[in-house]
Amino acid sequence: MFHKLLSRKGAMAAASVALGLSGMSLALASPAGATGTYTAGKTSTLITGSGSQTAYAVMASLTTLFNEAAGCDFAASTSVPNALNCGTSSTAGPTITGTPGSYTIATPGNVDGEQGFPVSGLNPYNDYAANLPATSSGTGRAQLNGGTATDGASATYNVFEPSYARTSSFSTASPANTAMNYVKYATDGVSWTTFSKANGVATAQAKVKTLTQAQITAIWNNTLSCTVSGVTYTMNWKCVGASKSAPIDCYQPQNGSGTAGTWASFAGYSVSGTATAPCTGNEAGDTTESASAAVASHTNLFENQMAQVGAASDAADAIYFMSFGKWNTTCTGIKSVTPSYTAHCAGTPTTDTTVFGGIGGVQANQASVQGSGGGAGVTFPVTRGLYNVYNNSSATGNQVPASQATLNFVGENGFLCRPETSAIVNPVTGNSFRFDIEAAIKSQGFFPLDVSGSPFTYTAPTYEGVLTGVYAGSLATAQDTLGYCLPSNG
Repeated sequence: MFHKLLSRKGAMAAASVALGLSGMSLALASPAGATGTYTAGKTSTLITGSGSQTAYAVMASLTTLFNEAAGCDFAASTSVPNALNCGTSSTAGPTITGTPGSYTIATPGNVDGEQGFPVSGLNPYNDYAANLPATSSGTGRAQLNGGTATDGASATYNVFEPSYARTSSFSTASPANTAMNYVKYATDGVSWTTFSKANGVATAQAKVKTLTQAQITAIWNNTLSCTVSGVTYTMNWKCVGASKSAPIDCYQPQNGSGTAGTWASFAGYSVSGTATAPCTGNEAGDTTESASAAVASHTNLFENQMAQVGAASDAADAIYFMSFGKWNTTCTGIKSVTPSYTAHCAGTPTTDTTVFGGIGGVQANQASVQGSGGGAGVTFPVTRGLYNVYNNSSATGNQVPASQATLNFVGENGFLCRPETSAIVNPVTGNSFRFDIEAAIKSQGFFPLDVSGSPFTYTAPTYEGVLTGVYAGSLATAQDTLGYCLPSNG
């Protein structure tokens, strides 16, 4: 399958083997549901995603899975170069029973699918997905919007015109919320980070395990103060429970980052345009820099990694924040010290240990971040979704509605969301596609939206693009509000 060259399948294949061949009990067939007309001579479509750094690695794994779904037979000859021999009509094949119901295999003419499998309704035309470089959630949405900068993006981005945007935040800014649909497929937590050891020496805040929302708000708004034993402290770790006095120096990632936007919303400050957190000019822990220099050196960091903070002269006093999913995959030797964690994070000195802190005494974990399923029961104070965003209209700016192929991958009723994936076998791994999708999400430290493994109901949003013909696969009307994703109009 030549289109797999554009995906990164090695890590996912290893994860699938490690997690077991849970799907082997399913029939080796690909239910595609309602039959449709297959277009003879149709070519495959390249589907590109751009944006979030947080979601880059997990979407790389998920694009691999989409590319592995059996479509028309590549070995069948055609009279047109690069055209697929999909036959000219579909005939109903055998009915198989799976979860959540029974489906009919659609067999296109006399042409079999790849590797001897019937053509899958998941990806019938062998469309193939690729990840464009990681930038930021805001940048991806701006690119998708045809080059109009929005919600924290300070320039016009028109280098790429992706098929969809990866994002780890939900924008309320126009036009990102007027003609785009957000399809939430996973969930993540965000919390503060600091060093418990810097250059091998325990920091003043080493035993601080949790901060309240009020304390976090005061820190990032540069208003934290306290009086302890008659001594007044400002922006000092002593104010949040440290055993000795030490200044707090805060850091933040690039504007437009979904992680930055999520944290700013929680802590009550703005990162719109070129705005920075008020605390970034506080440089009490580094007397070599002025306040204006500190704003430059303490902002626009790579998000979701501690390397740049660890290399700073005030690392012992620093506070930052990052994704729980990225923490789980970039830090090693993780130990739970309720309600926080400690670990060694990539890129920091080997003698350093980093804290992923609790908020209000609540620890980030699967139960608190994932909740009871379908978006309910979440108890960790700062959670956010991982979304794929597509254009649902041509009414705003330079937007073009998503193609059928794009909707078939990342739409509300697309590959990542469809309940039928529980009954369709991945011919590469032998697992059900649902198992592999959820394994990919978990392997990157995030959590699926379902807990029981069963699809849940949601209120379907309005969107201009509607899957038709063979792309509709098994997307019957009754299933329009059932799946593994939480869609929303922007």
